[in-house]
Amino acid sequence: MTNLLRASSREKLSQKTKQAGASALAAGGWKKRVDTIRIETSVALCQVTEVSRVCALTAFDAFEVEVELDDAVVRGELLVPAAPVAAGVLFVPAGGLSDRDGNDTDVGFAPLRQLAEGLAERGIASLRSEGRGVGRSSGELASPQTALEDFLALIARCSRYPELGTRPVLLAHGAGCTLALVAATRLVDDPPAGLVLIAPPVSPVGELMGYRQAAAARLADLPPGERLVALAQLQAEYGERPALLPVSLKAISCPILVVQGTADWIFPPGESLRLVSKLPNAERLLLDGLDHWLVPFAGWRSPEQNLRSDLAVAEEAIEPIAGWIAART
Repeated sequence: MTNLLRASSREKLSQKTKQAGASALAAGGWKKRVDTIRIETSVALCQVTEVSRVCALTAFDAFEVEVELDDAVVRGELLVPAAPVAAGVLFVPAGGLSDRDGNDTDVGFAPLRQLAEGLAERGIASLRSEGRGVGRSSGELASPQTALEDFLALIARCSRYPELGTRPVLLAHGAGCTLALVAATRLVDDPPAGLVLIAPPVSPVGELMGYRQAAAARLADLPPGERLVALAQLQAEYGERPALLPVSLKAISCPILVVQGTADWIFPPGESLRLVSKLPNAERLLLDGLDHWLVPFAGWRSPEQNLRSDLAVAEEAIEPIAGWIAART
């Protein structure tokens, strides 16, 4: 019943889109209605709302999604490519105040939205959502346990989104990687198609904060030509520190891709190396010259500078991630 309701609504939307196509090509963009899907405990209700957005002509459609939990409404965005080629992706909420796009108090260039759009352009559908009390989601900010329960509930409802396939890949960035790993240990009987973990932390928070502060102190006043060398020296110091990882991670049976840039000044690249060494099904993709958000390194950025909207996630990061996901089908 759910799929029929959604198909009917999507069919109406597609007809509107086709009718607008000719004028959109002439004007360089089109106005597109957004599907809102409200998921309740036992029934799915679907309606086309009056919400609209203006966007350039692209190879994918965007739909607003609402997921009703017990006492909150989690909102997100579903990107559906015109020609899907692979399993879909469920983005893991990053935690804290990060929204669905990856923006935070010190991030302003929507790195997760850029990644999702890059995947959609390569035929991979995705759903990004926000945690309780973050962005456009209602409710109080979630505790770690509630965040885990909410995410497991969202995974269980992915079957209501046929665009994501029966077993989507879970994709996380930064602190969201911890949530993805813990969720995967709860899904050993019905694992996801894979995990993509970008810049995962494994060390205690205090050590990682120390690394970030040390990077800022060393890099801020250095000439551009000396910054990468200084950062590499600092990373080597932190790479020698031991990390204690839970034994339960070895129970994760799905394939795992761990991605990190060599110029990450938030978490040292040694974090991803140590994680891969503890996961039997994991492989590591180390991307030369990219930072924590997979943006080409042009120098250290202050939190204020990181709010710029013109920073771009590198194509050399999106391409191999998309290829790995496509291989999971």
